[in-house]
Amino acid sequence: MSVSFVAMYAEGTDAVNVDSVPKFIYSVGGGGAINHLFNISMRGEKLVKRGWGGGYRLFMTSQANPLDTAISVYDRVFGFPTLEAGIQLQDFSHTHLCTGDTPYMSSLGCVWNAYIGFRRDIYRNRKWSFGYSLENGLAYSSRPFDTFSNIDNDMIGQHLSLYFGCGLYAGYRVTPEVEVSMGVEYKHVSNGATDRPNKGSNSYGVAVRARCDVNRPSDDNGLTFEQRLARLQAFKRKPYDSYFYLDVNASVGFRTMYEEWILYRDILPADDPRFCKGDMGLHTVWSTSVVPMFRYNQVHASGLGLEYSFAGYSGRAPKIEQECGLSRRYKHSKHVLAISAHHEVYYKQLSLAMSVGTYLFRKHGWVGEKFEPPIIETVGIRYYPKFFKPFYVGYNLKANLGKAYSMELKVGLHAGHWNVRKKKAK
Repeated sequence: MSVSFVAMYAEGTDAVNVDSVPKFIYSVGGGGAINHLFNISMRGEKLVKRGWGGGYRLFMTSQANPLDTAISVYDRVFGFPTLEAGIQLQDFSHTHLCTGDTPYMSSLGCVWNAYIGFRRDIYRNRKWSFGYSLENGLAYSSRPFDTFSNIDNDMIGQHLSLYFGCGLYAGYRVTPEVEVSMGVEYKHVSNGATDRPNKGSNSYGVAVRARCDVNRPSDDNGLTFEQRLARLQAFKRKPYDSYFYLDVNASVGFRTMYEEWILYRDILPADDPRFCKGDMGLHTVWSTSVVPMFRYNQVHASGLGLEYSFAGYSGRAPKIEQECGLSRRYKHSKHVLAISAHHEVYYKQLSLAMSVGTYLFRKHGWVGEKFEPPIIETVGIRYYPKFFKPFYVGYNLKANLGKAYSMELKVGLHAGHWNVRKKKAK
């Protein structure tokens, strides 16, 4: 797919000096939010007794300039999205978490996020814009679970976790350089089952933001809104040559055993040295998959594939089940076979990859039957190096119907390239 620029002869349009047009518009900004934790049930009662918190952020953004004639086709297809990098603080230090007869209230503490974001306007005019945002990054929690001082924090089990966020917003351009916006947001913090407990911190809220462009010419290069629109419409996309390919990949996942956590938290007596033990053993799950994919336009590809996994840790499960005092004996196997529908959204060298599927074969004992539904979801980020196509590296968060199963590191390649339409002979 390629983009060509056709000269437009609207009044004043061609008078603009193209060399003076910046390729990207950069901005800086900040914002605040009011958030509330989603409640969860623990040991027969609601965990969150007080759930309000505040949010604060500082960020920098970059947006491809619509006036640049050499603009990327991806920016054109997505309507010139804004890429963002920043830090934010979720202040949940005043939250109260408690169950049972614990003599004190636990707290979620403060959660610091370093993130990258993708903001896309679905509609905009001279002043207003409406769109959505996606964010992903690393999170640091100041008060994770602790056996002695924070025992009811079942949401976050270790200091370092992953952060996901999304939202809807409405923006208003106060001046050509300054924009304010307000919207609703959802935030999720989880360590991907690499430690326990790991119910995850989920919150919703209302956010306000302001940003200021630092290199946008005050006269917008002398163009009116109509002239800018004419230049945007001058970009012509050629028809995309759809094709099939094979996504062949391998991954290693890291997880802790949920049955082991149940033993430590709910079954062992309080005087046992393993009671509510925080640092659990980390186990690996090796996987490989082959997915026939169809890329039907510049930014979307879909397919259906098989995945085989080797879960060597499952050999320990029968011993833990026996210590838990289970009367029934469950079947276990280290081998897992699954089928999933996949979808990938491309933006330059990055992509958002996701899938949903079910197991064709799995024997994971007591926990597999009771706590791990037979629905598999994955979501993750991939990076395609320019110098090493068609290979990619990335990571996935794998879950069973919303319950984190493992954190995966992935490498793969696109094998084959079969066009749907044959090229015409010259």
